[in-house]
Amino acid sequence: MSANRQPVLQTVPEAPGLLCRTPKDTLAKLDYALQPVVDIGTGVVYGYEAQIRNCDLVGAQSPDELIDFAHAEGYLPQLEAHLLAKAMNRFGRLKIAQGTKLYFKLDGRDLGQDNDPRMRLAGLVAEAGLQVNQICLEFSERHQQTFTDVTHHAVNDLRQLGFLIALDDFGRGSSELRLLHDMSPDYVKIDRFFLNGIDCDARRKLFVTTVANLAHVLGARVIAEGVETESEFKACREAGCDLIQGYFVAKPFQEASSAKLFYDHVRAPGVGRKRREELDRIRNELIKVPTIQSNASMNDLLDMVVHNQEASVVPVVDANNEPRGLIHERDLKAYLYAGAPDDDDAKAALDFPLRSFVRACPIADIDSNADMLLVTFASSINSDGIIITENFRYAGFLSATSLLKIIHEKRLQEAQDQNPLTRLPGNGAISRFIAESGRKGTYDRHMCYFDFDNFKPFNDTYGYRQGDRAIILFSELLQRHISGSGTFYGHIGGDDFFAGFQNVDQTDVAARMLALKRAFRLDVESFYEPEHRERGFIEAQDRFGTTRQFPLLQCSISILSLPKGLTLHPDTLNHEIMELKRAAKRSDDGLAVKCLAA
Repeated sequence: MSANRQPVLQTVPEAPGLLCRTPKDTLAKLDYALQPVVDIGTGVVYGYEAQIRNCDLVGAQSPDELIDFAHAEGYLPQLEAHLLAKAMNRFGRLKIAQGTKLYFKLDGRDLGQDNDPRMRLAGLVAEAGLQVNQICLEFSERHQQTFTDVTHHAVNDLRQLGFLIALDDFGRGSSELRLLHDMSPDYVKIDRFFLNGIDCDARRKLFVTTVANLAHVLGARVIAEGVETESEFKACREAGCDLIQGYFVAKPFQEASSAKLFYDHVRAPGVGRKRREELDRIRNELIKVPTIQSNASMNDLLDMVVHNQEASVVPVVDANNEPRGLIHERDLKAYLYAGAPDDDDAKAALDFPLRSFVRACPIADIDSNADMLLVTFASSINSDGIIITENFRYAGFLSATSLLKIIHEKRLQEAQDQNPLTRLPGNGAISRFIAESGRKGTYDRHMCYFDFDNFKPFNDTYGYRQGDRAIILFSELLQRHISGSGTFYGHIGGDDFFAGFQNVDQTDVAARMLALKRAFRLDVESFYEPEHRERGFIEAQDRFGTTRQFPLLQCSISILSLPKGLTLHPDTLNHEIMELKRAAKRSDDGLAVKCLAA
């Protein structure tokens, strides 16, 4: 170490009160555990959050108490630098962690004050043999009210050094949107409060979906933190979260042998034919705009702009090929048209850091729904398009023109394969779903057939217009009760409907079907005259011309389940479905369930 360089780590002073009961070297007993942060679509480990352990050895009941005490005693900056070195040491022992991120909570109070060792963390990272862009510093709103202009400038300085920034516990406080605006984080971590029971709380799911959309527009990734159950995991995936951590994935660990490259139980089910077609359309429209590394020089950037004059934007990526934003050609005009090479102002301009020109850009993964891509683009201001990633790596740039073309083609295809009355997928889409379900035995599948009871007498009595209203009512209820990942619904024609489930529990399917059956029976009663509702039946002619009584409308439901590992030809499946449909019509409760043997 040179004589004029101040050490990053200073000895943590022995403090009265909380820590005086233990010697100074007790801080050496503090340690870290690592909890995996996983790609919510593939199960591949993306990074690890460092979680402090052994706080009781320094007299603290929790990490927050330790940090608060250090701040009160005036040595928080030295302590946090010391703790980052600890966390990086633990992280560095993981041989399979190469290329992943380390998430480290930084309290942030008084950040950037004179001689703050936290502003020299880059030196610590280099000493640990890591890259700065592997370290993500997490800030929460816990002490946001103490953040000053100096703090925000310090955060920006750390970002200019290459550190990633995460906004932790988003939604916990009242000023989170302001913090999201001011900090422009690379990651947003959703607070556990909004994830607890998200699978059965529509308001929480709406909040998470809205935050995910907003974060993507601002070029940030969303982490669902503290996910504990499979149903919460699936709901987070449906809401648009990119990454997941929590006990459902894995508990924090300290032994390197506990680390994995991926977690199979987190993987999303494969996409169907229709989604593959949409993915192909997106791939075909991607523009392979040349990228530049975030640590490149201004000379490199100007050279790229001059030799690629067709592109008006330059995507910026880090050493892991993950996008960090865009540089617009219009922002470089002052430098492109600067004075002669020997001009002092021109030379000074070339020394300007490249990161100063990087702007946030909407970002989305290639497997995003085309409609969601449109929402993301439309929500951004003055955006030239969307950066598309695949497994978080840069895949290309999707221009506004290309996006509109994709949406137009999708709408045309949907119009060709829709039932004209309900606008639901028709026979073609249903046949493809059944064929694909029979062919793929990688997960449980359930196929449900719906058929109205006593629909002809209702039509004869009230007319086809009222019959169409009953069909539309059922289609709306169907969409309300069947949603989420791994689900499908369609309209076969007339009063026949279909629904399919992939990788969904049979108990959940049965519960949804019974709820749908009950809702239709209650809602369709309003289509009858009061006297018919009061009697509970209508009188009409049957197919043989005999006048008799018919109960009010309801529907029969058959549920055919295929266990994991079983594959069947579509013709066999259709035969089984039709047989079960007849069994449902004959049953007293209008329900028939059958599980085929593997």
